[in-house]
Amino acid sequence: MFRVFIAVAAATLALTASAGAARASAQVVPSPYRSIEHGQEAGPAGGPMSFRRGSLDLGPQLEWFAGARYAIEASGPLFFEGLAGYAPGTRQVVDPRRQEGDRTIGDAEVRMLMASARLGFSLTGRRTWRGLSPFLFAAVGVASDIAESGELDETLDEADRFSFGTAFTASSGTGLRVALGSRLMLRLDGELLFWRISTPAGFHEEGKFENDVEDREWVYGYGLSAGLSLRF
Repeated sequence: MFRVFIAVAAATLALTASAGAARASAQVVPSPYRSIEHGQEAGPAGGPMSFRRGSLDLGPQLEWFAGARYAIEASGPLFFEGLAGYAPGTRQVVDPRRQEGDRTIGDAEVRMLMASARLGFSLTGRRTWRGLSPFLFAAVGVASDIAESGELDETLDEADRFSFGTAFTASSGTGLRVALGSRLMLRLDGELLFWRISTPAGFHEEGKFENDVEDREWVYGYGLSAGLSLRF
């Protein structure tokens, strides 16, 4: 009889424990949020770019950008990021001695080196929501055309030759980080970027343009990029 009592008691305790565990399991709701692990991130990036040429059609028209980025997490939702790379394209060669509407005499090569420093703000903090982390950013940087003057530039008066040189840039945009694992991130970015181009001194000579032209002009462009980043 005593053995039967012990067996019944043990079975009752087992059933009670099992029911309690089932109730506890039923009360746990899986969170859609996951922490972003590791504090640094690096990887390649690239995509198409498109820029306005400006009111005098002098500015470079870029085709695509390819480079690399490095990011480090700051406190809370903030992170800092550096981006550098290369962007080829063309620019129109403009001869101000010709009549309006017939001043473009051809294209010249552009080979742009670009670098920027970004401050990013993650909308989900240092976490992902269902693997996604959207963010906003603002950036400052520089751009420099390393292409040499083309043959068409040599046909112009020296004062009429456009040179992009090195220009300050400013941009802002938005993006999305997609967690493919604890260390691998897919990055998608879109930005609006501004830079300033200088008008050649010869364009200010009397009789070349009906209206006065600006010494410098801000122009804008758009960029899209995608890449994979490794966190460490």
